[in-house]
Amino acid sequence: MAATAAAVLVAAGTVAATPHAAAVPSAEPHYVKTIRCNSANPLPGPRIGLPVDIYTGIRFPSDGLPGPAIELLANEPITGGQWQNVVTYTIKTRITWRNLRTGRSGVVVTPTRTHRVIWQAVVHPGRGPVRLSIRQTIGVVAWNPMVNPQTSTCATTVNAW
Repeated sequence: MAATAAAVLVAAGTVAATPHAAAVPSAEPHYVKTIRCNSANPLPGPRIGLPVDIYTGIRFPSDGLPGPAIELLANEPITGGQWQNVVTYTIKTRITWRNLRTGRSGVVVTPTRTHRVIWQAVVHPGRGPVRLSIRQTIGVVAWNPMVNPQTSTCATTVNAW
């Protein structure tokens, strides 16, 4: 009798757990493109090659504000150079955005301190074509928060949805 009741409960749980056709759409970000925002190196050495990945349609952005949003992720490829994990970089990134359909505009500033040149930013421009302008200043922490700052800019247009 107990085995039969357990089998009925398992079967009921299995039936109740089947997915529905009206499931919620995916909350995963949608990759749009990668742009290059290279910068001079504040240390002696070659330029810092910095790819910035752009994602749109993010329903639950990392800043906690309601979506949809555009997220920008910059991540310097690991080069294994002599300064890796020895120096600390200070990065100030300023993203100026303008929705070309609605005219809305804004600025997002992200200060970052890390051993590699990486940063993340989220903008909330609404739907439509959006012009993004990125200005980043990269320096080294050496008894001062920003030694030998190097500034670079790049821009692109993406379609937010």
